Amino acid sequence: MKNLTAFFVLTASACLAFGQSQRLTLLEEFTQASCGPCAAQNPALNALLNSNTAKVISIKYQTSWPGVDPMNAQTQSEVGPRVTYYGVTGVPNIRYDGNVVTGSPGNLTQTAINNEYAVPSPFTLNVSHSFNTNYDSIFITVDITCTQNTSGTYRARVAMVEEVINFSSPPGTNGETVFYSVMRKMYPNAIGTTLATTWTAGQTQTLTFAAPVPSYIYDLNQIAIAAFIQNDANKNVAQAGWSPPQPLANNSTVTGITGASFVTCAGSFTPTATIKNLGADTMTSCTINMQLDANTPVTQAWTGSLATGQSQTVALPMQTVTPGPHTFKVWTSDPNGVPTPITLTPSHSKTVSVYNASVTVSAPVTEGFEASTMPSGWGVNNPDNGAGWTRVGTAGGFGNSTGSVKMDFYNSPITQIDELLAPPLDLSTVTSAWLNFHVAYAQYSAENDRLQIRVSTNCGATWTTVYNKAGNTLETAPATTSPFTPNATQWRGESVDLSAYVGQSSVLIKFLATSSSGNNMYLDNINLAGPMGVSDAGTNMQPDIYPNPANDQISITFDQAQEGDVSLFVHTMLGELVYTAEQGTLPPGERTLHLNTAGLSEGVYFVTLVMEGRSSTRKIVITR
Repeated sequence: MKNLTAFFVLTASACLAFGQSQRLTLLEEFTQASCGPCAAQNPALNALLNSNTAKVISIKYQTSWPGVDPMNAQTQSEVGPRVTYYGVTGVPNIRYDGNVVTGSPGNLTQTAINNEYAVPSPFTLNVSHSFNTNYDSIFITVDITCTQNTSGTYRARVAMVEEVINFSSPPGTNGETVFYSVMRKMYPNAIGTTLATTWTAGQTQTLTFAAPVPSYIYDLNQIAIAAFIQNDANKNVAQAGWSPPQPLANNSTVTGITGASFVTCAGSFTPTATIKNLGADTMTSCTINMQLDANTPVTQAWTGSLATGQSQTVALPMQTVTPGPHTFKVWTSDPNGVPTPITLTPSHSKTVSVYNASVTVSAPVTEGFEASTMPSGWGVNNPDNGAGWTRVGTAGGFGNSTGSVKMDFYNSPITQIDELLAPPLDLSTVTSAWLNFHVAYAQYSAENDRLQIRVSTNCGATWTTVYNKAGNTLETAPATTSPFTPNATQWRGESVDLSAYVGQSSVLIKFLATSSSGNNMYLDNINLAGPMGVSDAGTNMQPDIYPNPANDQISITFDQAQEGDVSLFVHTMLGELVYTAEQGTLPPGERTLHLNTAGLSEGVYFVTLVMEGRSSTRKIVITR
């Protein structure tokens, strides 16, 4: 991408009696994708603006509060100064011509628009923009002409606006999926360009900017430029100007991939892709690009006839995958033989996750997420390719480590579903089984972010939910409006009975997270175990239990090789959890834990000792 700078040229002419100029008014709105009142009030505001396109241009600033908003994350460096400039403390909030109408969007009326539009302006603005041949740089020209003697603390401000941004699902929590006139960049910045304080009729000034096109733009066809002259002494907007979008003649995209389900046991899949013509010209050819993991991309030529906005589903070649997780990406290029403009993410490509579950591993499977990357054999499906499941090095179970897996509910849109898949498990040789893990979660306020654990024995064709907690049932710490990172006391041990799946040779277990756009959740020390399973060879924590058989009490002695958090679980033969105890962080050395068994009925039980994602299980017998 070219590294270009901004510049301006000032020219002056003799004082001429130009008269007054017709005003084009400016509506600025501060809004947010997680603001409920914004979603409620924006439709009426947008309808009023749409009926006054000859009188009003608009700029929408996506703010950083009250919740998640990816558009703000992309533009906060420009939004923040405008929030400060107007002293905005809540959304939605409007500023019509800077100081004419302020506050609630409902304050703007047709009468207010008509009255302000009728006030002559001392300036005319002519705004234009163009792109280079690669569409990775934009060139903006703003011609200012004074038509009436005037003075003031004037600045010129120029904004790149994306006229329409469409999301397939709400990017925040208020349900909005379509956003209009969104500010994407300001030139040279949000402060603007200082102009002369005194102007005489006929005086001119030209501002010219050349800059890279931001990589986060969703659709080049929607880029427009808004410019305005504002008096910083009273914040009144003296004049506004507009350069409308310039649709690309040749532009295409991939809108979806089918035939590539998250789980497969066939070792291959045959995908299809839906391509769409975004260009102004009919598309008769393009190149479809495919990439499996980090392999060299392969291409497939497409020919046909798609008018502007039309789509077509195209069959792609079969993809062969080895056991384990994979990613498959598809994008288009060279529509009608024209080199593709700047690659835009995420709107111009699609990526899906595929997990080949054809090879199983024997129980137990344990994971403490101590490696710096997601562990081998674990699959992640984040459909929007944004916030979701990631391995992090910021927190670990009960503070005993810094490694865990995080579900980023804080930045996930509401209703988004993300999946974490454990390695396929062989339970054909065990007599009972269960899942133990540690969880940490806080709400943002009162959201119901949900964690479900689902099990499949038919390669993902159907799933059974064996664990389901959300909101205050899931939480382990008080609600917080800051991104949640747990401390050592903000974890809880959980145990799930898997005895119904004993004898199955291929058991899939996935952790399914459904976002309410609340706050972050962490999992650690995941143990998928059967009786007598020891998680890590070479540990010295294999317990001795005595007496065994026992009556009212048993003693559990083990040698702890290093400092770590210790948990104890007791299950029945059917996998029912009857006892759990968090021992906290213990120093290394030999120690003995005492368990009161007086309340247990006669029978056979399994005692599981867990430390740092490692577990050991022993059978005990209770007699009376």
